[in-house]
Amino acid sequence: TALRLIPFAGIFFLWFLGAVRAHVGDVEDRFLATVLLGSGLVFTATLFGAAAAASAVLAVAHPAGTAPSLTTWDFGRHFAYTLLTDYAMRMAAVFVSSMSVIGKRMGVLPHWLTVVGAVTALLLLFVSSHVPWVELVFPAWSLLLSVHILLAGGRRRRVTPT
Repeated sequence: TALRLIPFAGIFFLWFLGAVRAHVGDVEDRFLATVLLGSGLVFTATLFGAAAAASAVLAVAHPAGTAPSLTTWDFGRHFAYTLLTDYAMRMAAVFVSSMSVIGKRMGVLPHWLTVVGAVTALLLLFVSSHVPWVELVFPAWSLLLSVHILLAGGRRRRVTPT
Protein backbone atom coordinates (compact mmCIF):
# COMPACT_ATOMS: atom_id res chain seq x y z
CA THR A 1 0.00 0.00 0.00
CA ALA A 2 2.78 2.42 0.90
CA LEU A 3 4.55 1.83 -2.41
CA ARG A 4 1.33 2.61 -4.27
CA LEU A 5 1.12 5.97 -2.46
CA ILE A 6 4.64 7.09 -3.45
CA PRO A 7 3.62 8.55 -6.84
CA PHE A 8 1.02 10.71 -5.11
CA ALA A 9 3.60 11.81 -2.55
CA GLY A 10 5.86 12.85 -5.42
CA ILE A 11 3.06 14.80 -7.09
CA PHE A 12 2.21 16.54 -3.82
CA PHE A 13 5.88 17.36 -3.28
CA LEU A 14 6.04 18.99 -6.71
CA TRP A 15 2.99 21.10 -5.79
CA PHE A 16 4.73 21.96 -2.52
CA LEU A 17 7.78 23.03 -4.51
CA GLY A 18 5.56 25.31 -6.58
CA ALA A 19 3.99 26.79 -3.43
CA VAL A 20 7.44 27.44 -1.96
CA ARG A 21 8.58 29.23 -5.11
CA ALA A 22 5.37 31.25 -5.22
CA HIS A 23 5.91 32.24 -1.57
CA VAL A 24 9.41 33.48 -2.32
CA GLY A 25 8.11 35.36 -5.34
CA ASP A 26 10.10 37.76 -7.46
CA VAL A 27 12.80 38.37 -4.84
CA GLU A 28 14.37 34.95 -5.29
CA ASP A 29 18.00 34.64 -6.26
CA ARG A 30 18.29 32.85 -9.62
CA PHE A 31 21.22 30.68 -8.53
CA LEU A 32 19.56 29.51 -5.32
CA ALA A 33 16.22 29.10 -7.07
CA THR A 34 17.89 26.83 -9.62
CA VAL A 35 19.51 24.76 -6.86
CA LEU A 36 16.16 24.57 -5.02
CA LEU A 37 14.26 23.47 -8.11
CA GLY A 38 16.96 21.03 -9.26
CA SER A 39 17.35 19.37 -5.86
CA GLY A 40 13.57 19.07 -5.51
CA LEU A 41 13.28 17.39 -8.90
CA VAL A 42 16.23 15.06 -8.26
CA PHE A 43 14.81 14.20 -4.82
CA THR A 44 11.48 13.26 -6.40
CA ALA A 45 13.14 11.20 -9.12
CA THR A 46 15.33 9.39 -6.58
CA LEU A 47 12.32 8.71 -4.36
CA PHE A 48 10.54 7.21 -7.36
CA GLY A 49 13.64 5.13 -8.14
CA ALA A 50 13.76 3.76 -4.59
CA ALA A 51 10.06 2.91 -4.73
CA ALA A 52 10.47 1.22 -8.11
CA ALA A 53 13.41 -0.82 -6.80
CA ALA A 54 11.41 -1.92 -3.76
CA SER A 55 8.39 -2.78 -5.92
CA ALA A 56 10.52 -4.72 -8.38
CA VAL A 57 12.20 -6.83 -5.73
CA LEU A 58 8.83 -7.61 -4.16
CA ALA A 59 7.36 -8.58 -7.53
CA VAL A 60 10.35 -10.72 -8.53
CA ALA A 61 10.87 -12.20 -5.08
CA HIS A 62 7.35 -13.55 -4.67
CA PRO A 63 6.15 -15.04 -7.95
CA ALA A 64 3.23 -17.37 -7.31
CA GLY A 65 3.83 -17.39 -3.55
CA THR A 66 7.39 -18.74 -3.65
CA ALA A 67 9.98 -17.66 -1.13
CA PRO A 68 12.51 -15.13 -2.43
CA SER A 69 16.10 -16.13 -2.90
CA LEU A 70 18.32 -14.57 -0.27
CA THR A 71 20.60 -12.85 -2.79
CA THR A 72 17.67 -11.29 -4.67
CA TRP A 73 16.07 -10.12 -1.46
CA ASP A 74 19.33 -8.67 -0.07
CA PHE A 75 20.23 -6.89 -3.30
CA GLY A 76 16.81 -5.30 -3.75
CA ARG A 77 16.49 -4.30 -0.12
CA HIS A 78 19.93 -2.73 0.00
CA PHE A 79 19.48 -1.02 -3.37
CA ALA A 80 16.15 0.59 -2.42
CA TYR A 81 17.41 1.53 1.06
CA THR A 82 20.59 3.07 -0.32
CA LEU A 83 18.67 5.08 -2.91
CA LEU A 84 16.40 6.43 -0.19
CA THR A 85 18.82 7.06 2.67
CA ASP A 86 22.01 7.96 0.83
CA TYR A 87 20.82 9.73 -2.31
CA ALA A 88 17.25 10.98 -1.84
CA MET A 89 18.00 12.30 1.65
CA ARG A 90 21.12 14.10 0.40
CA MET A 91 19.00 15.84 -2.24
CA ALA A 92 16.43 16.65 0.43
CA ALA A 93 19.27 18.22 2.45
CA VAL A 94 20.26 20.38 -0.52
CA PHE A 95 16.61 21.38 -0.95
CA VAL A 96 16.22 22.31 2.72
CA SER A 97 19.51 24.18 2.90
CA SER A 98 18.85 26.18 -0.27
CA MET A 99 15.36 27.09 0.95
CA SER A 100 16.79 28.14 4.30
CA VAL A 101 19.41 30.34 2.64
CA ILE A 102 16.73 31.87 0.38
CA GLY A 103 14.52 32.44 3.41
CA LYS A 104 17.31 34.12 5.36
CA ARG A 105 18.72 36.25 2.51
CA MET A 106 15.39 37.39 1.13
CA GLY A 107 13.64 37.67 4.50
CA VAL A 108 10.73 35.44 3.46
CA LEU A 109 11.13 33.02 6.39
CA PRO A 110 11.34 33.71 10.10
CA HIS A 111 14.74 33.23 11.73
CA TRP A 112 13.62 30.22 13.76
CA LEU A 113 12.52 28.39 10.60
CA THR A 114 15.86 29.01 8.88
CA VAL A 115 17.65 27.61 11.95
CA VAL A 116 15.38 24.55 11.99
CA GLY A 117 16.10 24.19 8.26
CA ALA A 118 19.86 24.30 8.82
CA VAL A 119 19.65 21.62 11.52
CA THR A 120 17.37 19.52 9.31
CA ALA A 121 19.80 19.81 6.38
CA LEU A 122 22.75 18.75 8.55
CA LEU A 123 20.85 15.75 9.92
CA LEU A 124 19.80 14.65 6.44
CA LEU A 125 23.26 15.18 5.01
CA PHE A 126 25.34 13.45 7.69
CA VAL A 127 23.08 11.27 9.85
CA SER A 128 20.25 9.88 7.72
CA SER A 129 22.19 6.95 6.28
CA HIS A 130 23.37 5.83 9.74
CA VAL A 131 20.39 6.39 12.05
CA PRO A 132 17.01 4.86 11.23
CA TRP A 133 13.97 7.16 11.13
CA VAL A 134 16.02 10.37 10.70
CA GLU A 135 14.44 10.64 7.25
CA LEU A 136 11.27 11.80 9.02
CA VAL A 137 12.82 15.19 9.82
CA PHE A 138 12.33 16.15 6.16
CA PRO A 139 8.53 15.76 6.14
CA ALA A 140 8.41 17.44 9.58
CA TRP A 141 10.35 20.43 8.22
CA SER A 142 8.14 20.47 5.13
CA LEU A 143 5.07 20.56 7.38
CA LEU A 144 6.49 23.50 9.36
CA LEU A 145 7.27 25.36 6.15
CA SER A 146 3.80 24.60 4.75
CA VAL A 147 2.09 25.91 7.87
CA HIS A 148 4.22 29.06 7.73
CA ILE A 149 3.33 29.61 4.06
CA LEU A 150 -0.38 29.09 4.77
CA LEU A 151 -0.34 31.50 7.71
CA ALA A 152 1.76 34.10 5.86
CA GLY A 153 -0.51 33.85 2.82
CA GLY A 154 -3.57 34.38 5.02
CA ARG A 155 -2.04 37.45 6.65
CA ARG A 156 -1.10 38.85 3.25
CA ARG A 157 -4.67 38.44 1.98
CA ARG A 158 -6.15 40.15 5.05
CA VAL A 159 -3.82 43.14 4.79
CA THR A 160 -4.38 43.71 1.08
CA PRO A 161 -7.13 46.33 0.48
CA THR A 162 -10.04 45.22 -1.68
